[in-house]
Amino acid sequence: MKMKLESIVTKAFLAFSCLLALCSLGGCDIVVNEFELSPPDNGTIWVELYNTEDAAVDLDGWVIKIVDEAWEGPIGLQGSIDPRGFLAVDGQESWITTGNGTVYLYDASGVEVDKTPQHADNEHSDFTYGRQPDGKDTDTRADFGYTMASKGRSNGSGALNQAQ
Repeated sequence: MKMKLESIVTKAFLAFSCLLALCSLGGCDIVVNEFELSPPDNGTIWVELYNTEDAAVDLDGWVIKIVDEAWEGPIGLQGSIDPRGFLAVDGQESWITTGNGTVYLYDASGVEVDKTPQHADNEHSDFTYGRQPDGKDTDTRADFGYTMASKGRSNGSGALNQAQ
C-alpha cells in the first residue's frame, strides 16, 4: 500500500513539474489584458498581463514591447504571475508615445506569445483598452473595449464601447 501511494505521489509530482516546465516555455496562455499608451497628466505608460491558466507562470526573461510608429519601448519582466492573476508593469517615465500603438509579449525564448491590434488613444485620460472579459483572446479587435482603467485588477464586466 505504501509503495502504491508513493508511486501516485511521484506521478502527480512529475505531472505538475511538466506543467510548470511547459508554462515556462510559453505553453501557457498569458495575454496582454489592458494597456495605457496615453496616460493622464503626463503619467507613465503601462501594460497589464493576465494569466488565464490554473498554474503560476515564471516570467523571467519575458519581454513586453510597445511599438508606436517608429518608436519601440521594451519592458523586461521577472518574477511570476499567479494563476488567474494580473500583473501590471510600467514603462519608463521618459517614454512619450503618440498614443497609437501595438503591444507585443515575448517569452524567454523570444517567441511571440501575444500581440494586440493597433489602437489609438490620444485622450490623455483614465480610459484604456482592455480585454472584455479578462483574457478573451479571439485574435480580433473585438477582444478589446475602451474602458475605465483598472490597472492590476479585473477589467469588470462592461466597456464603454467595443474597439472598432
